[in-house]
Amino acid sequence: MTGRLSGPRLALGVGILAAAGIIAFLLLKGGDDAGGNGGASGSQLHATGRPQAATLDQLRDLGSSVGHPVYWAGEQPGRHYELTVDPDGKVYLRYLAEGVPVGSRRVGSLTIGTYPYIDAFGTLQAAARRTGGITDRTPDDGLVVSFPSSPNNVYVAFRGSDYEIEVYDPNAGRAFELATGGAIAPVG
Repeated sequence: MTGRLSGPRLALGVGILAAAGIIAFLLLKGGDDAGGNGGASGSQLHATGRPQAATLDQLRDLGSSVGHPVYWAGEQPGRHYELTVDPDGKVYLRYLAEGVPVGSRRVGSLTIGTYPYIDAFGTLQAAARRTGGITDRTPDDGLVVSFPSSPNNVYVAFRGSDYEIEVYDPNAGRAFELATGGAIAPVG
């Protein structure tokens, strides 16, 4: 035997290589279709670090696909969802008005960020004391902190959780109202 492939063995080897190439392409492509909706409603979203359209079904499955809770402000009528999942576990969910394309940065939109952060509650509490942050509570006893220098953002953390939630809204004060009113909750 010479160790070289020939005949049927060569064809089999070429076929295996071609199949492996197709599978690699599909995995790297992330299964997105040309319409930008992330594929079928049951398909998983990928940690690409790039904005992608998301359906409600995809959002509901998100926690299991990223391996940690992801927070949102619930369904918002007249909005569609843009999701960015970073490989480091950070997740950003934007509520886009009809007609605003995924990835657009021209329009400020309600955005909820979920960030892995060890002892998020204790760290946020210390930051609020150190900088004079305005504090309040969620209805389920989460800590809400707003800083005077950025009235459009609030930060939320829960005791015993290693995730910090950031809520941004282009309307000053609305993020604080959403957080203290109990609108910020895990997707699912």
